[in-house]
Amino acid sequence: MTTHPAKRPLKERLSKTFLARFMARRSLGARFDRVPEKLHRTANQLSLGLELIDDFRSRRYREIPWGSLAILTGALLYTVNPADILPDAFLGLGSLDDAIVIAVAMKLIRPQLEAYCAFKGYAWEDYFGTSLKKLPSASLKSGPVLVQPVGAGV
Repeated sequence: MTTHPAKRPLKERLSKTFLARFMARRSLGARFDRVPEKLHRTANQLSLGLELIDDFRSRRYREIPWGSLAILTGALLYTVNPADILPDAFLGLGSLDDAIVIAVAMKLIRPQLEAYCAFKGYAWEDYFGTSLKKLPSASLKSGPVLVQPVGAGV
């Protein structure tokens, strides 16, 4: 027979509540452990984006859609503009909106950044994480996967 939760002793109810809050904070802390890695990766993507704009201006690379170029350029202009949502005078918070805008822009144009990274011959993992993308576990059990380049004859 189980007792109603309100009828359990106060010590037991508080310990379960405390344990639940502790575990929630612990998992939140685990998410924050990856923040420096993600910030470093976003900074690398930003430098790749700046290089992409430079190569676009000098006509060395033209394989980027206008919309993606506008997103990248708009995000960069937003970060250097002193009149943004949170002024940079607010210490700590002033750069937060700039970082969010850059991160969202990098996420939106990621396929174009990946294509540019391949065009330049840079290591993919330096800009986008690990070199192996996660595969479904079923594909790992089925054996090797053969990949044929696009345009190759059958």
